[in-house]
Amino acid sequence: MKKNRFLWALLLLVSLGAAAQDNIHFVAGTPTQKGLSQKNMDALKLKVEQIIARNNAGTASLYNAFVIQPELVLGETKKTEGLLRDVTLVTGEFSLTARNKYDDSVYGTAVIEVQGDATGSKDDAIASLISGIKVTDPAFVRFIRTTRKRIADFYQQNCPVIIKKAEVLIDAGLLNEAADYLSIVPETVPCYDEVLGILQKIGKREPQESPVTPEPAPEEPASPEPAPEVQPTPVTEPVTSPEPVVVQPEKSPLPECKISVSCNDLSFELVSCEGNETAESIRVYARFTNTGVTNNSATIRMTSAIDPDGATFTNFSQIETNGCTSWTYGNKMPKGVRIGKVFEIKGVSTPCATLSYVEMTVDNCKVIIHNLPVDWK
Repeated sequence: MKKNRFLWALLLLVSLGAAAQDNIHFVAGTPTQKGLSQKNMDALKLKVEQIIARNNAGTASLYNAFVIQPELVLGETKKTEGLLRDVTLVTGEFSLTARNKYDDSVYGTAVIEVQGDATGSKDDAIASLISGIKVTDPAFVRFIRTTRKRIADFYQQNCPVIIKKAEVLIDAGLLNEAADYLSIVPETVPCYDEVLGILQKIGKREPQESPVTPEPAPEEPASPEPAPEVQPTPVTEPVTSPEPVVVQPEKSPLPECKISVSCNDLSFELVSCEGNETAESIRVYARFTNTGVTNNSATIRMTSAIDPDGATFTNFSQIETNGCTSWTYGNKMPKGVRIGKVFEIKGVSTPCATLSYVEMTVDNCKVIIHNLPVDWK
């Protein structure tokens, strides 16, 4: 009886390990070698996407650190003569390399010999070669399976080292570097909850640093005046600013702007955009929805804002208001649940009717807004 229980426990452990590895997914890389036409490079990348899809290893989250990079090394090229039509024969090696796009670690490779022929040019023969690569080749199945296991083993065996290195980066004040380093840790490793906790701490700590420096800006122009007259201005603004944010969606001319989202599994909703002349700032209230699978550790930030006069703003922060957190890293994004964010753009000394360009990112997905109207208060 005890032996049977042991066997069942062992089988359960093996099945859980296999399921954990299946949660590691890949994205196809773009070929970089020279000598291929754009058409054949696109066909090569598509072939990798088909291999990934065939093995159920395609992207399953908004964040993808693991890339399968294809490469086609051409060998001998021959041309037949004396026939009705000249035939070009091309041979070569098709290789796949699984790597981490953030630290360039390599987890696995696969190489198969390939050949193709076509009547006409060498480029046509290469196209035939790529078309002849079978996505059902057992070599690709083994490659995906082995690579997944190596990735899981690497992070499982190096959890303490990864966390220690992240803490060193944080102590050195390199918060962005620490967050990027931790964000590539897959959900399958035992220290993933600890990684999430550190990311959330970074998210809470990072926004606090940016408001501290800009905050005195509104007070300096008013410093020559008596203190009682200066104090109400910064105190009143945060109180009145959030109130219109809730009402804003009904009457703001936001539909006039153009919005594009780079990922199919992310939807975006613009709620309001308000300017505050006294604080020399603009607040953009937006909501993001993950329409793919559950993502427990999304990085959300504003990366660019440009006004019609060409002024480029770089001082961004996130505000805790209307239930929105100020976190940049470690944002939980369950499937189908809207996540609100209020971004603040500092240093807007001249009021503008619109923002010509605004860019936000959710992990590797971009949200771009053109001609965003600003309602000044």
